[in-house]
This record gives sequence, structure tokens and C-alpha cells, in this order.
Amino acid sequence: MALVTAELSTAFPENGTQLSCSRWFALFQFLYGLCKGGFTVWVHHAFGPFWAFQEGLWFWLSGVIDAALYPSLAVTCVSKFIPELDALSATETWMSKAAMASLFALPNLLGIQLVGRGMMLLSMVVTLPFVVFSMAGFSNAASDWTVLTQVRHADTPSNATAFVESSGQEIAIQWKLLLTTVFWNCNGFANVSTFAGEVADPGKAYPRALLLTLLALELSYLVPLSAGAVFNRPPWWSWTEISFSDLAHSLGGNGLLSLMTIATLASNWGQFTSEMFCVSFQLTGMAESGLAPSIFAARAAASDVPYVSVAVSHSLVLLLIQFDLDDVMTTANVISAMYQVLLLAAAVKLRVSMPHVHRPYRVPGSIHVLIALTVLPLCVASYLIYSPLEEILNSPGTSASNFVVPLVLVAGGAYAYALNVPSKEFGNSKDATAEESQRLA
Repeated sequence: MALVTAELSTAFPENGTQLSCSRWFALFQFLYGLCKGGFTVWVHHAFGPFWAFQEGLWFWLSGVIDAALYPSLAVTCVSKFIPELDALSATETWMSKAAMASLFALPNLLGIQLVGRGMMLLSMVVTLPFVVFSMAGFSNAASDWTVLTQVRHADTPSNATAFVESSGQEIAIQWKLLLTTVFWNCNGFANVSTFAGEVADPGKAYPRALLLTLLALELSYLVPLSAGAVFNRPPWWSWTEISFSDLAHSLGGNGLLSLMTIATLASNWGQFTSEMFCVSFQLTGMAESGLAPSIFAARAAASDVPYVSVAVSHSLVLLLIQFDLDDVMTTANVISAMYQVLLLAAAVKLRVSMPHVHRPYRVPGSIHVLIALTVLPLCVASYLIYSPLEEILNSPGTSASNFVVPLVLVAGGAYAYALNVPSKEFGNSKDATAEESQRLA
């Protein structure tokens, strides 16, 4: 996905907005341009405006659903300091998550500058405690480093005090959960395409930036997880979603636990805020393009905040926080996988239908190499889409995916058909694509 993003961002460096010298207004351009540019432009050139609308809709919904994870994770994190939260009723738990979500959403109502400055500060607040944790974990390793090669087997109990290598039992890897978690953690490379028009030299900047991002992403997971594994208190086979807090307390007492809790809350706040900011402007951009009801184009006069879009997106979050974390993550992944399948298909189609478009960076090799590189991500995405749909048939009504995904497919197709896309923004698909191909060639 990173390679495809690098190629198409340099071939179609558009975000549908005018340029500005102000860096804060440029941030707004990025957010506002989500629906009018970036990967929706690629899909529009490849398959026309109907599918470009689906791409924008799927991106918006996957972002909103993803945002619903962070209030739940934050409440779980706080429960380490306030154990009484674990004893709350279902209604009280929902209210605590709703309060956390509303607190996280406040910056989105206060303007772009606050969110932009907050993201820069949060990056330091989140990173430093994990650096301290990693250094302390490696320095106080409780076991030899062969722990990093261990694999859990079916006969390894979660409450075991020592790891026992099994020779007869099969490896107990929950492949569905593993793929879902890895996909969710490594998702989002295509998002940078939405501000390609603001980059001075995307042909050089994008490949380099995406490579550095990929390396930073891998290190940010591998280093702290490895440090926790070699420290191994609690042991790695008993880890849950909040085991970093347990590791921090064992390693550095309440001091390190407090730092890790602050980092976790800051991370959840930052991811929620940036996600909500993006999806709110996404919905507003769709409304201003004629692809969504005009009410979503409403903005506050003083701050330019799209308050209707923020309110609708936040309301959907409040609906989803009642569901199990794994169900919400699965639903977000399904819809995200849908738009990424469409992206990969668009990349292949554009290499065939618009081969003469100048690509400052292109995936090395011929069209056959590009197709080969898309096989693995397409297989993973297809599995993530198929698995929940199979559950819908076998046990309808048991998870968030069972009603959200079919609703998205039916409502999105019906609305686009009723809207008679192409809209005023896109014009005639075939003619527009042909003219754009000649212009860019």
C-alpha cells in the first residue's frame, strides 16, 4: 500500500484545493481535501465518480468506527488507577465511555490551530515514556533473549508461571485476531495522498517519507514489545490489551505506570481527535461537492469548524462504544479493507488505462510486478471482508459488523444511484477521465 500510495500521489498530486502559504491553513487544506482529492481522485480516474463516492463514504465510515475504539481503550487504561470502573453496570460503563469521547471531541469544536499544535505536543508526550520503558525493559531483562523466539501452543495456559515448550500440541495462533490487529495497527498509508498538492516535490518527498514512516512504524511496535517480552513480568503469554500498564508497574512502580498511563491517554486522545477531524471535514467536503446533503456543509463563522459533521460523526461514535472492542475493530477493518481493495484495483487499472501519465515515482517493474505486489494485501483484505460476512450468515445480529457492513453497502449504493453521480463536482466520468489523461500525459 505504501508503494502504491507513493506512485499515485506523485502521478496525481491533487487535493482539490487552492494553495496557501500558511501552515495552519495548509492543515485545513489537507483535511478539507480528503473527499475531493487523494485516493478518491485515483478511483475517479480509474472507475468513475460512482465508485469515487463509495470510496469517500467508506473512508468516512471506517474513520468514525475506528474513532469509537479510543474512548473504550482510555477507560480501560484509567481502570488501572480506578478499579471501581471494572464493577460498573453496562449503562454506567457506556456513560463513562461517552464522557471520555465527549472530552476527546472538544478540541474539534475549538478550531484547527488547537488540533494542529496539540498533535505536535502529543507526539512527544507519547514517545518519551515508551523510550524510557524500552530502555528500562532491556536493562532489567528477567530472562534470556530466546523468549523472543517462543510461540504459544494450545496447551500453554494463560496463568502459567513459566513457559513450557510443547512438542505435541499445535501452535495456538488466532490468525483472524492477528490479521485484524496487524491490519488495524498498520493501516493509513493512503491518507497522506490527500495533501499531495501541498508538497513541493512529491516525486522525491513521498517515497522517502513513506519509507521512513514504515521504518518508524515497525520500530515503534517492535522495540517496546521486545523490551516487555524480555522483561517478561507479567509473562508474554498472559498479555491483554492493557498489559503495557502491568509491565510498567512491575518495571518502575507507580512512577512509570503513571507515565505510561499519560502516554496511553495522550495517544488515545490524539488518535481520536485527528480521526474525528479528518472524517468531519471529509463529510463536509462531500457535502460541498454535492455528494452528501448540504446540511453537512455548515460551518461555524468564527472557527470554520464543520459543527454539523462533527456532531453526526460524534453521535455515531456514541452509538458504537457500547459494542465489544474486537467487534468494533473488525467492523472498522472490514470497511477499511473495502476501500483499500478499491485503491489497489485503481492502481492496476490506471497503470493500464493511463500508462503515459508522468509518474515521478513508480513501483519498480512492469504491470505484472505491480499485480504481483497487490496479491498479498488483496488476500489479507479479502479475508478481513469475507470473515465477518460469513459470521453474518451463521450468527446474524451478534456483532457490530452484522448490521453496519450490510447497511453501508446498501445505503451507499442506493444513495449514489439516487444522486445520479456524476455530480456537479465530477462531471461526465469517461470524458473527464480522457481529458485528464491527455492533460497529465
